[in-house]
Amino acid sequence: MASNESTDHLPSTSAKASIREEWSHSDYIKRESRQIYNKLHSISADSSFVCRIHTLHPSFLLIANLRCGAWYTDPSITSAVSYFKSTDGHTHQWSFSLKRSNLHLVPSILKAGGAVVVDSTRRGKSMPDALSKTIPTWCAVLNEASRSKYGVPEKEKAGLETPRWMIPPSEHDQIQTRIDGFVQALLDSDLEVPRLETALRPVFVTPQSDLDALSDSLRNAEQAGAVPIVLASASRFVDDSANLGANVAGEAGREGMKIREGYVYVQGAGDDHENWARGLTPDVFWKHRDELLACDKSQLEARVDRLVAQEAAENGSGGHWFTPNASQTDVDKQTDPLVGDVGDVKISNTGVFVGSRSADYTFTDEERQRYGLILHFASRPKAVAETASELSDKLSSLNLLNLPPSSGGIYALHLSSSKKDMSAIRTAFPPAIDIAHNSLTKNEKVLICCQTGKDLSGSLVVAILTSCFTNQRTLIQDKAERENHLEEISKDTTRRRLQWLVSANPRASPSRAYLLRVNELLLSHRFRPDQKA
Repeated sequence: MASNESTDHLPSTSAKASIREEWSHSDYIKRESRQIYNKLHSISADSSFVCRIHTLHPSFLLIANLRCGAWYTDPSITSAVSYFKSTDGHTHQWSFSLKRSNLHLVPSILKAGGAVVVDSTRRGKSMPDALSKTIPTWCAVLNEASRSKYGVPEKEKAGLETPRWMIPPSEHDQIQTRIDGFVQALLDSDLEVPRLETALRPVFVTPQSDLDALSDSLRNAEQAGAVPIVLASASRFVDDSANLGANVAGEAGREGMKIREGYVYVQGAGDDHENWARGLTPDVFWKHRDELLACDKSQLEARVDRLVAQEAAENGSGGHWFTPNASQTDVDKQTDPLVGDVGDVKISNTGVFVGSRSADYTFTDEERQRYGLILHFASRPKAVAETASELSDKLSSLNLLNLPPSSGGIYALHLSSSKKDMSAIRTAFPPAIDIAHNSLTKNEKVLICCQTGKDLSGSLVVAILTSCFTNQRTLIQDKAERENHLEEISKDTTRRRLQWLVSANPRASPSRAYLLRVNELLLSHRFRPDQKA
């Protein structure tokens, strides 16, 4: 009897077949979701939603939230990039990051009267935490910090707003209780708190949203005296991959999408590009979009590999990953910290600029005239590369290129981002800092650039700002005063100078390993004036 009862609970033959079919289909979906063919076609489909929003509200600043958001925003209509992380919005880990303050966006957002920030997330969520919690927290903190410092905007218009259909009231309230602490941390930092005459107000939108309702929400925000920040999750929400046809193609049945469109839709396809893109970048994708989408599935990987190799041959290893190219208004050009078309960024009013150049870059006459000094992390000459094991302690570690005096000086620092060269910071940076200080005392503009515009150039900029400027951002010109300043440098000093850098250009923020090297140098007895030989 017991044996019969246990048998009754076993699935029937037809049920087993159904289960096997479900597993088989699930495996198929998982395999297809990793294919670059389906990734690129899904990205292209989702980007049309972003284009619709931009068409409806063309005056708003279109911002790609790196890195995923860059795949969905056509560079020709994209004006800026942001660095909001979902980890700063994870439950019980809510944060306002001083290192990723994104304050560089605020002037342009205010000038445009609003912004659209684009990101995406993978299956199972309709919106990434960066959009649903991190940026709403950012808006609330900036609103309250401005009100505390300048008296505007009005308090009742500046509170935390999260998507009610996604964030439960209990979590909303817990985030709200932390806002005052985030505000105080911002006010106590060296970041420049932007003055907001009107509050920043997040407005949430997904492909499931009614865009007419979005227009109503934007009108309401503007009538209420707020600057709307449209947080657009680009990908259509997929709860069950078996219903892809119904979700996207409008046909019932799990194969509807594949039959009608020729690909399997992948929500948040741009995420984790390291695992599927084969070296393809958003810049290269958008440049060759039509060609890639027209390519047969069987030939696409080879086509991508050829394009990646072609781009590397044309631009070297210094090609950009994503470059917003939307035109700026004349007013923006006057107020924006970017210089020319190369994207060099001015660090406050210090006269120091940070940028990116390939290791074998040849500077133009215009660049030589613009800057009194250029510190360029360049390729090491073959003869040097073959014999040099470590840079000299002397100024000879920098090679002055023979240029006409009227062009200023270009100094080549022969360091790469390798661990071996990282240790050479202690020998190459001190003379570079002294040369930069000398140029700054002559009111010359100083450009520091490396291949990525990040680790090497960013760490040298932090070192220069730390050793040459007071806490009030004034250049220290007197020798005795500077010696006293060098004696008083602490880790807090370098941390605050890093805030100057990331406030102007978050992309230039060096990794923790490089910051540790900078601290080791600036805090070492070897660097202090009374210990110099």
